[in-house]
Amino acid sequence: MKKFIIGTIATVLLLTIAFGVQQGLLFAKPLPYDDEQKGLNTQITIHLSHVVAENTPKGQAASKFAELVEKKTNGKVKVHVYPNSSLFNDENEFQALQNGQVEMIIPTFSKMTSYIPNWQVLDLPYLFNTDDEVHEVLTGSIGEQLLNELKPFHIKGLGFWHNGFKHLTSVDHPIHAFEDLKGLRVRTMPSKTLEKQFEVVGATPIPTSFSEVFTDLESNTINAQENTASNIYSKGFYKVQKHMTLTKHGILGYAVLMNDKFWRSLPSDIQQQVMEAMKETTDWQFEQAVEMNEEDLQKLKQQENFEIYTMSNKERQRFKDKLAPVYDFYRNNVQENDVLSEIEKIVSP
Repeated sequence: MKKFIIGTIATVLLLTIAFGVQQGLLFAKPLPYDDEQKGLNTQITIHLSHVVAENTPKGQAASKFAELVEKKTNGKVKVHVYPNSSLFNDENEFQALQNGQVEMIIPTFSKMTSYIPNWQVLDLPYLFNTDDEVHEVLTGSIGEQLLNELKPFHIKGLGFWHNGFKHLTSVDHPIHAFEDLKGLRVRTMPSKTLEKQFEVVGATPIPTSFSEVFTDLESNTINAQENTASNIYSKGFYKVQKHMTLTKHGILGYAVLMNDKFWRSLPSDIQQQVMEAMKETTDWQFEQAVEMNEEDLQKLKQQENFEIYTMSNKERQRFKDKLAPVYDFYRNNVQENDVLSEIEKIVSP
């Protein structure tokens, strides 16, 4: 009986070996090399998080940047873009960047003012008159100077992007003059200068996350907000408001930031290629922002039950004069260097 069992086991073992050889499971040759596998072990991945929709100036620029980085590095670097706060929101993205949980973010510069108060210079009302002025300041020596203020936070500033000029929208009644803002609860980003802007006209600034604006408007937690036409359209704010006033009272822009430890880990040639992609994206983005805001403004004009009012030159000047104390507030409480004077040399009076 014992011999029978041993013989059976041996027979099964021999049959298994024979089957394996026949199917090529034993002594198999390595799989042929696949060109698509090339570089997978050395490919650098960048996770880029932002809070707005893909069909916005920032959203499209993020996709453009990812495309250019992959092209200029010949596929060595892959940028994965996470829009619409799908990875982090504007309340926790900067901390996530510092902690290395994400390699890149694109916050509004207003959101950064709690860390770098001097950046509030860009929040001053009626500081800029044209998109060209904004481009010259943000992409020139002044922009570079502002980005250098990130160094103590171990963050690499790659550049600034532009979304366009901000306008006012309201839920219940139109804003034809600054007096119409009195008593309203107005959503603002957490910038002391922006908060002062609305306090001066008798409104109550309510700092909230961008992801909460639609719900807060819908529930009447806030009565008004400021934003660009592209954000108002892409996020559907017009669905929960009735009025929009074209004021061009300020700009909305972004800082493109990278974790400094990650940046320093990149080879010098990759760093150069990333910066080339950044510059090309920035030039493209500024033009795209102007076009997109105009296109989305036309779409907003076609919406039913949504009134768009253009503030007259007279009322706009009254609004500008009324907001003059905001400049005094900035100079007395915020200004750390003479950036404002440098900007005023560039912009037309």
